[in-house]
Amino acid sequence: MAQAARSRSRARKGEPVQPPDDDPNSTGRMVVDEGTEVGFGGELLSALDPMLLAASLAKTVTPAALTRAMGNLAALTPGVLSGTGEPLAAGGDWRFKDAAWHDNPVYKRWAHAYLLWEREMMALVDNEDVDWRTRERSRLLMGIVTTAASPTNVLAGNPEAIKAAFTTGGRSLWNGTANFVRDLVTNRGMPAQVDQSAFRVGVDVAATPGWVIHRTPMFELIHYTPTQPQVGRIPLLLLPPAVNKYYFWDLAPGRSLVEYAVGRGIDLYTIVWRDPRPENGHWGIDAYLSSAVEALDVVRDVSGSERVHVFGDCSGGMFLAMLLGYEQASGRHTVATGTFGVTVVDFAQPGGIGIAASDQGLASIRKRAERGEVISAANISDTFVWMRPNDLVWRYLVDEWLLGKKPPVFDIMFWNADGQGLPAQLATELTEMSLENALMTPGGMTVLDHPIDLSQVTVDTYQVAGLTDHISPWQACYAAARLFGGENTFVLTPTGHVQSIIYPMGKARAAFWSNPDIVEDPEAWRAAATKTNDSWWEHWVDWLLARSDGLRPAPTDHGNGTYDLIVPAPGRYVLGE
Repeated sequence: MAQAARSRSRARKGEPVQPPDDDPNSTGRMVVDEGTEVGFGGELLSALDPMLLAASLAKTVTPAALTRAMGNLAALTPGVLSGTGEPLAAGGDWRFKDAAWHDNPVYKRWAHAYLLWEREMMALVDNEDVDWRTRERSRLLMGIVTTAASPTNVLAGNPEAIKAAFTTGGRSLWNGTANFVRDLVTNRGMPAQVDQSAFRVGVDVAATPGWVIHRTPMFELIHYTPTQPQVGRIPLLLLPPAVNKYYFWDLAPGRSLVEYAVGRGIDLYTIVWRDPRPENGHWGIDAYLSSAVEALDVVRDVSGSERVHVFGDCSGGMFLAMLLGYEQASGRHTVATGTFGVTVVDFAQPGGIGIAASDQGLASIRKRAERGEVISAANISDTFVWMRPNDLVWRYLVDEWLLGKKPPVFDIMFWNADGQGLPAQLATELTEMSLENALMTPGGMTVLDHPIDLSQVTVDTYQVAGLTDHISPWQACYAAARLFGGENTFVLTPTGHVQSIIYPMGKARAAFWSNPDIVEDPEAWRAAATKTNDSWWEHWVDWLLARSDGLRPAPTDHGNGTYDLIVPAPGRYVLGE
């Protein structure tokens, strides 16, 4: 079992699909801008208890700051009401894009008053005298409160919705009410983020051909069908997060990283984690790492290669870091290279999923682990949705409940809604790891009975991070490039958490920055980096093939005498069996 070394007991190509709407009475379907961070991904470290958020806010907001905010509002309000004050620029804020917010004197004053109040309320939590977790939790709660109070969230305060009601003869209001009732009954009162009837796993997503060649009570192993006559001698194994399902790597054809890599001559395998059953709450870090080691050995046996490339994303990347540390400590040396997607290793960096970790939350989640509980996918989803309420709650509420639009048809959001539970034991150990910042400390964790030191890892690594990632801040990901002892390549995309990985070649506005000089200061690295106007996928596969010991004929069979075909990809576990 993973342990902390310190005082804690355990340580642990294309555009979004928008088919035409043939209903003459329809008010349309919500369109999701692919540049918007819409997927959350990642892991729950511990529960974001509302009482903890409130306590953090109470610690952060000082009487002096409150007095200052009230004084600013009192001084500026007369100008707002008279219309003589300088309006605050809404910039690219989607809430105030309608012309009425600029042309109508009532709405103009309303927007100005709200934006002024929002600014002052958010300034209350900019307190550098409290620790960053307290400050960020306060900012999270204040962001929820202020965005909830936006006038655009109600019909009277939304001129676009009022216009839609008149132009559709009330149809938008009828449809919006129907949407609200649907969500109340089927989605726990939260506005739907996707039309789930538009996709089928194994047909529209997770459709790259392959076979399950190995199954345990914890995972299935897929071997994808080669499409090239030759493949790299060293195969690649994907190590997905424990919560989100693996097929963010294999979305709709043309947008699938799996499809692209196989088409470039990568002999590709992936782990598919089983959704934990109620009796699986005891699964912890060691259980997941043991499964990863088992999958590695199966891939080595089937491929005939002594070494395997491994790609871990988000918490799968944390598993990969631990796996590399374990291999170094144990002398296994079966991993050829490591690729890390949006993976935090330095939890001392402010922001992201680290704000969920607290001593209070740890005590609560540890009790759940002792009872062997599994945290539901719905609870995990709520945590990350409320980290970005404007994009992941209120936008959908406005479009579907007030404007009467249908939920969007978007593969990322379909995957996003298709979550899995999290064993409380794993949540406990990940929380302890975060609070201890154990991955950054030599000997800070013990996994599979071996203390690990990531600075001793000598394999080459490739790391991908997103500039606007609100879950895995890129500076916290960059730390891995400084930590590992091998040759490290770091690339930065201009996008957020999920979109940094789902980044097909030829995508509009695609770009990434690279710089071989991994200096101490991430901002200095970025300032000197070279921008490439396309996806990082080609750059990464070229990097991988250059470290694959040349090519060999592509295998004609998926398994061997020991590991035979079980079921076609995507298998059964991804379907909830």
